[in-house]
Formats: sequence, C-alpha cells, structure tokens
Amino acid sequence: MDDDLTSDFIENITPDVLGVLERIRLFQQLDDLFCPQDASNGRVKCGHSYAQTETIVKVAGMDDEDLEDILAVLHSLGGCCDCEILYNVAEESRLKSEYWIARAREFLGHAQSESQI
Repeated sequence: MDDDLTSDFIENITPDVLGVLERIRLFQQLDDLFCPQDASNGRVKCGHSYAQTETIVKVAGMDDEDLEDILAVLHSLGGCCDCEILYNVAEESRLKSEYWIARAREFLGHAQSESQI
C-alpha cells in the first residue's frame, strides 16, 4: 500500500476504530492501569510500547489484523505508546488530568516566586 492510500485508509477507519475502542473500554482500562482511582493499587509504568493496549485488545477478542489497524489509528492520532494514548487520544483521562494539575501547580509556584523578586 502506498502512503497516500494508507493515510486515506486510516482516516476512513478512524471513527469506527475509536467506536470499537470505546466499546471495549480501552481508554478506561489503560487509565486504571496507569492512574488507578484506588492509590493502593500499584501503577503500571509505561514501557514506551503498546504492551498494555495489545493485551486489552487481544482479551477483547481482536486478532492481529485488527490490532495492526488499531495501532495505526492510535499512532496517527499521537498515541505512540500506551501512556501517549491517554495523553493524546483519549478525550479524558485521570493520567492527563494528574499531569496538568501538577504542571499548573508548578507554573503557579514558579510565577509566585518570580513576583517576589
């Protein structure tokens, strides 16, 4: 497949793939692994791979061809690994919220210390 055909194909299947991922709760399952609501549950650290995504998709009954299409769609949307799926593809995630809360505190703390100079 040439690059234009591949990008057109990915663009065409993206809404359906995202619908399936919502149905199998991929984003929620990843969020539960990387940023569990219950702090007593340990966090999974991202291995900068799709290891967790692949497991979730396979458990949901998808085959290798489905997985290839899913990963192509996620990658095209900026999800280049498990954690980036939560940062860049999921509309909402605890992991993304946690990151931005920390950044806001960091920025506000920095801004306050500058104003005291």
